[in-house]
Amino acid sequence: MVYTLLVLGSMKGSIMRRAKTTRRGWEATGDPTQQDSTLRRSNPQSMIAALFYATLLFADPRPPLTLVPVTHTAERNCRIEFSISGVPECPNPYDPDAADVRVMVRTPHGGRLVMPAFYMEPFEVTPRRRGEATVDWLYPTGRPEWRVRFTPTETGSYSFAVMATIGKHTLQSEPVRLKVKPSSRIGFVRVSRRDPRFLQLDDGRPFFAVGQNVAFIKDVQETRGIFGKLAANGVNYVRVWTCCEDWGMAIEARKSAWARSWDWKPPYVTDADGRRWVVIKGGPVTCNPTQRMGLRPNTRYRLSATVRGSEPTSAISIEVAGQRIEWHPRAKPGAFSAEFTTGPDTWWLETIRLSAVGGGEIALRDLSLREVGSDREILWDADPDRAVLGNYNQADCAMLDGVVEEAERVGIRLQLCLLARDLYMDRLKDPASAEYDRAMKDAQRLVRYAIARWGYSTSVAAWEYWNEMDPGRPTSRFYDEVGAYVEQSDPYRRLRTTSAWADAPNDWRHARIDVANMHWYLRPAEGELYRDEVVAVLKKARQLREAAPAKPALFAEFGLARDNWQPSPDMRADAAYVHLHNALWASALSGLSGTVMAWWWEDIDARDAYRHYRGVSAFVRRVPWLSGLKTAHVRTEGERWRAVGLSTDSAAYVWVQDSRAVRTGRTATGAVKESSVGVHLTVGALRAGTYRIEWVDTDTGQAIRADSATTANGLLRVTAPPFRGDVACAIELASGQPRSTGPASRMRPNRRTP
Repeated sequence: MVYTLLVLGSMKGSIMRRAKTTRRGWEATGDPTQQDSTLRRSNPQSMIAALFYATLLFADPRPPLTLVPVTHTAERNCRIEFSISGVPECPNPYDPDAADVRVMVRTPHGGRLVMPAFYMEPFEVTPRRRGEATVDWLYPTGRPEWRVRFTPTETGSYSFAVMATIGKHTLQSEPVRLKVKPSSRIGFVRVSRRDPRFLQLDDGRPFFAVGQNVAFIKDVQETRGIFGKLAANGVNYVRVWTCCEDWGMAIEARKSAWARSWDWKPPYVTDADGRRWVVIKGGPVTCNPTQRMGLRPNTRYRLSATVRGSEPTSAISIEVAGQRIEWHPRAKPGAFSAEFTTGPDTWWLETIRLSAVGGGEIALRDLSLREVGSDREILWDADPDRAVLGNYNQADCAMLDGVVEEAERVGIRLQLCLLARDLYMDRLKDPASAEYDRAMKDAQRLVRYAIARWGYSTSVAAWEYWNEMDPGRPTSRFYDEVGAYVEQSDPYRRLRTTSAWADAPNDWRHARIDVANMHWYLRPAEGELYRDEVVAVLKKARQLREAAPAKPALFAEFGLARDNWQPSPDMRADAAYVHLHNALWASALSGLSGTVMAWWWEDIDARDAYRHYRGVSAFVRRVPWLSGLKTAHVRTEGERWRAVGLSTDSAAYVWVQDSRAVRTGRTATGAVKESSVGVHLTVGALRAGTYRIEWVDTDTGQAIRADSATTANGLLRVTAPPFRGDVACAIELASGQPRSTGPASRMRPNRRTP
């Protein structure tokens, strides 16, 4: 017996040494299939014995980690998704220090990538009629699970293996292999290799952002309609907030069914243990979920809570889903539970009303509404003690899934604004403080989740840290360290950007901010700039470009506003949206990396003003953005007209405008009273030769006339066709003559491309 134990002990030590060696090999190589050479050299009998006793002594009762395909095709630049089974439970699955789940990817040419996995609670988000409108119906379905999403950027054989570190324990899966086929899908948006002032796609084609904001998203169905109209008129870039708090989609934000951020008066009291209770005295107290949650008809539900009353006769009356439930604390002190069945037409969870009856008051917590037989919570935002930081609102995450998928479907790229500024700003006063460190840690945790859940998508062009940070905050350390974390965590090296509520040249120049973002509005306080949107846009664009001369730069918020930043009544007077038309064309040829991005998307949608994108989006597609463009040397004859343009030494792209045709100079319908006839342009800095001039209608982008002209004394003189308001032209060296491809100095490597 002693001998047997000694043998078993010896074999146990040998097996454990070999197992440790095997694990070290995997951790060093990223390959869970690597075997210890000593095991390979063992004779068959000892191998069989070792495996037998290893099974007896070291069998892990926990289920193994397994990757289960969710998607069933594997194509280049298309999403591959796995669910991950066998991950042990932990207190906070959103905290990578508590649960670090990641997938090791080996690419066809030997590259190795690490893709973080994410924890998700599935929601059904489907369109359903509610009154006169079709809106999202949100309902929790299935069980929470871990998933990973990955987009292969090359064809060939890939292998995937998941590794999970929960506390001090690390588990790993067997590899799964997939063969990726070709597809026609275009890859990610990058900083251009040829000219870092502009953007390009993975296939080398330029990407010029014709953009708009659609910031406060409350409904995927509504957003689907807006995205479709934008894409149909040539918009390819949209800025979206995922940080709206409770008036729209927000991943990490204060959301409470008991109060709203703009009138924050929740009926809370705090007990000696620091727990919050909802106090009901008289009534009613309303419970209004922050999302439009659904119910199923003819379905049994359980409503429960922890309740305490101040008087023996106190009772609570609850109105929910057309039902009235009354409960007396004497029945079962401390606990409340009741079941009810919804009606045949009950699809929506309306306001829940709670009243105290019989005198005194009721204190309530842990209010829960679940389908009988399910552990999925419908009233997820009714917990007064629900954590805000590091707790990601899964209903909103499901909505963002739908928004990203819709952007992919219509060909729009997204700039996602991730962090709720007011959760971070007050903690960023002192870069040497512990609270600054905690703010960075919280931001890294949320950005990691965003990378894991939406970073797969080629339609996500940029992570924006937050909307309009105080430019006086010392954020340089934040952008440096969080930016470095993004570099390590995002295998696709997504563009990084941020914004401030005033000009922020330090942010624009920061080495780990890839895209400089400006926000600026036409307001009466701006004086002359308020009256001439063209002068204003060109001045602000020049200021942004001077601060960020060698990186992409976007005019990411623009519009007409009061001095208090509210919508301007002058928008209604500008019935034809002249200010947007002019701002789009002026910004497109200003040297920035995209057009101005209008803010008042709801007004644009209500007035169907999307047509203003059509002409400019068609025109910018012919501009050779990666050919060393510079400001065109172009002048008009006469003070009434002005021209804005970009050029190489063999081409020029010019917008010509009647300076009277600004918002304050046009009629209410946007019409221009006088026609412009015989307007002459002189373009300099072009190579000698004969040029083809194509004149373009700025509303439609369609050609209206083609001319030919030859340079004389280094100048090209052309005459515009008659126009009202504005006209554009493309001046290009005629075929058969060599053209410039831009200065060699622009040929710089893009360090952000993996």
